[in-house]
Amino acid sequence: MPTREAPQPPYVLLFEEAAPGAEPLLISVDDRGALPLFHSPEKAQAFVDSADFGPGYKPVEVSGMGLIAVLEGLRGKVEHVALDPPPASESGMRVEMGGLDELLEALQTSGGEDDLFGLGGLSSN
Repeated sequence: MPTREAPQPPYVLLFEEAAPGAEPLLISVDDRGALPLFHSPEKAQAFVDSADFGPGYKPVEVSGMGLIAVLEGLRGKVEHVALDPPPASESGMRVEMGGLDELLEALQTSGGEDDLFGLGGLSSN
């Protein structure tokens, strides 16, 4: 199995409003519903600026526990997480996907901050 680096904080999602219970932007990647998850506000902003998702979506950094709450609320709505999807203008780029339930389980197991997919991506120096 190829080694891939697990996503690390910060966790950035796109919201129309940063309020409790607000649902983040959901997208379709190859006809699969997904939550776009970014590792920087800049990547998130470049993505939202590249497509017409409607007015008002802004990057919002969430904690590990905040991400857990969002993922739990999305169960049954989408099954995937799209990691740092590229701007729409960069067509032909492959989007790395992970399972929403797999990510949620890894976050809950790790305390919400480290080694999201249980891949042992942490190094001890």
